[in-house]
Amino acid sequence: MKFFLCTVFLLGSALAVSAASFNKIVGGEKAKPHEFPYMISLQWNDNPLNKHFCGGALINDRWVLTAGHCVAAFSPDTAIVAGAHSIKHPDEFEQRRIPKRTFIHEKYNGEVGPHDIALIEVTEPFEMNEKVSNLHLPTGEAYYPTGHATISGWGSISNTSKPSYPDKLLKANLPILPSEKCFNDYIDTPMDKTNICAGEPNGSKAVCSGDSGSPLVQNNAHGEVQVHGVTSWTWLPCGEPGKTGVFVNVMHYLDWISEKMNSQ
Repeated sequence: MKFFLCTVFLLGSALAVSAASFNKIVGGEKAKPHEFPYMISLQWNDNPLNKHFCGGALINDRWVLTAGHCVAAFSPDTAIVAGAHSIKHPDEFEQRRIPKRTFIHEKYNGEVGPHDIALIEVTEPFEMNEKVSNLHLPTGEAYYPTGHATISGWGSISNTSKPSYPDKLLKANLPILPSEKCFNDYIDTPMDKTNICAGEPNGSKAVCSGDSGSPLVQNNAHGEVQVHGVTSWTWLPCGEPGKTGVFVNVMHYLDWISEKMNSQ
């Protein structure tokens, strides 16, 4: 596990296998099966006891958006899974692919910090249907989102030093902290203007270990689901009052995403 000042940790179980965690997506509730058809589960096929290690979002039939530290944790036998709901009991709607190419942002340093974003291209397109479909990237000039946003993921449900992951997908509606609080209240942390802070200030709703890479989303004026954040890091333990989760602000990386997806 990688720490920053011994209190901050990355959320992927790949790097936080011994992290203390607190109540799943803290304050979360069970999602309906396939309620979030864009959700991706990154899984280690060669680790049956801890298959799911990060989340992601399907942005078209070939490309997945996730966190940089999630891609850095790939094993030789990593699966990109769409249509998942139960990790232990896959159903007929689940589609599994293998990565063809991966891109981690060049400015990401591999530790807790900014630019923790990555893309995965799969070798074979996903079959798009009502159970598996993409969300949308935001458009326009970069801005800091406001209001509330939805998070979904398979993060840890343990409140001890040993993580325990839920079998089924969970969700929560998180308030987005004002930008001035996000950037100014977390002293001595690697906060950057390209980050978003979201979660209940009292800790009642928060992301936790295993939620890395999962999308923080809002509906736009047309009712389309847009991804505004990629889950990156938080404090130990999860749900600590006054310390919310930190996300990559996707708006700052639209050109980078386009460049990589259009590369040969």
